[in-house]
Amino acid sequence: MNGETRKLVILTFVIGMLILSNFITPPEGLEPQGLRMLFIALSGALLWVTEALPLGITGLLIIFVQSITGIVSLNEGLALIGHPVNAVVLVGYLLAACLVNSGMDKRISLNIIARMGEKTGNVIFGIMIATAFMSMWMSNTATTAIMVPIAAGILTMAKAKPLESNLGKAMLVGIAFAANIGGMGTPTGTPANLITIALLDTLADINLTFVDWMVRALPLVVVMIPLTWFILLRVFPLEIKVVEGGLASVKKQLEEMGSMSFEEKKVLALFSTAIVLWLMDTFIPVMSGWLYVVAVLLTLIIVLPKIGFMSWGQAQKEIGWDVLFLVGGGMSMGAGLSATGVIDWMAAILSTGLGALDQGVAIALFSAITGFGITIFCSLSGTASTFVPVAIGLALSFGWDPTAFGVVAGLSASFAFLFPANAAPNAVAYGSGYFKSTDMAKAGVFVIITCIIVLGALAGFIIPGIYQY
Repeated sequence: MNGETRKLVILTFVIGMLILSNFITPPEGLEPQGLRMLFIALSGALLWVTEALPLGITGLLIIFVQSITGIVSLNEGLALIGHPVNAVVLVGYLLAACLVNSGMDKRISLNIIARMGEKTGNVIFGIMIATAFMSMWMSNTATTAIMVPIAAGILTMAKAKPLESNLGKAMLVGIAFAANIGGMGTPTGTPANLITIALLDTLADINLTFVDWMVRALPLVVVMIPLTWFILLRVFPLEIKVVEGGLASVKKQLEEMGSMSFEEKKVLALFSTAIVLWLMDTFIPVMSGWLYVVAVLLTLIIVLPKIGFMSWGQAQKEIGWDVLFLVGGGMSMGAGLSATGVIDWMAAILSTGLGALDQGVAIALFSAITGFGITIFCSLSGTASTFVPVAIGLALSFGWDPTAFGVVAGLSASFAFLFPANAAPNAVAYGSGYFKSTDMAKAGVFVIITCIIVLGALAGFIIPGIYQY
């Protein structure tokens, strides 16, 4: 069965599921509309997992089916594509393009690596730090695409053989994992974060600022980068201890780049301005929705004639338009699950197992459920769209803090460490040819478990107050 035939079979199966939902008697406690919405959510999840339709088109399909079944009106569903959260998604792509076009991305990466010396373990750590830092501000996939050639150059110099060298496995798997971890750190890191912020606002009337998110996410990033590095060195004992001339190569590349160009200085000023503006609402009174206001302002600055960074025509080529539809579809799914009582119904089912638990234990357990969910869903945004509404609904049902549960579910949606297909950074790193799928799984299972333990401990027991609103 070729790829297109397989996609058609899956799509036919999904249509059959949606039709079937009209003839099945709903389980106790769930209304007919709730059952239809549950089938819509399952169909969306299946399409996100298999990519039988492009991710953005699946988002549109969810909105369409919800409208014709009377769950969420078409006007309301389409309006969610224009939700302010997508302004942040939009400017995230443009900021990343500014970094890449100016060459500032490579300069940052090389400078970090240059400070780590020639010991291969330290080089891997430096590359992971650089990847995580850049992934906080730009696309995880773009960051991985930037770092893989740099790593490949170092591995060539070290004479590391693809598929055989543990150095190659640790370095390339480390890049993918660091990109996913770094993406958790800021609202702009990955659309899953923004979906979580938007769902908290929609379902619980909780408005998290840029700093609010960072305060809750950065502890996990800071702890997990060195722990992941430690795990990788244990799973893949390095057979090459020193990269002879590796540091010299990096310094040579920096020398060839010369001093910062005017364009790089402009980009540095732009990023500095973005960070300062996004941090302002934590310290001084500003207008409502400041996170989104700043995103729109930055977008306008980037495309201003003459003094901006690119024309609108150039900017359009850099934007992942499908992600905007995906985010809108994900938010519409959350609204539908809430409006039809599916979230309350699922919370009632889970109550027998979770209701008697301590809030901290329940948080850790839900982190595990979502963290392994990404292995099935293979989409960070799709996983967040599915699990975050349930987490928020569950918290509200039991009188727990919805912010802690929502943020933990949103962060856990990024625990994509098991297979190359789980997330785009994994696939990009896998394409380098230095490791097998089983190599990633061998290290990834330890990283997922460690992430779940660390996040559960941080949010549930060590610093629970930070994760609450």
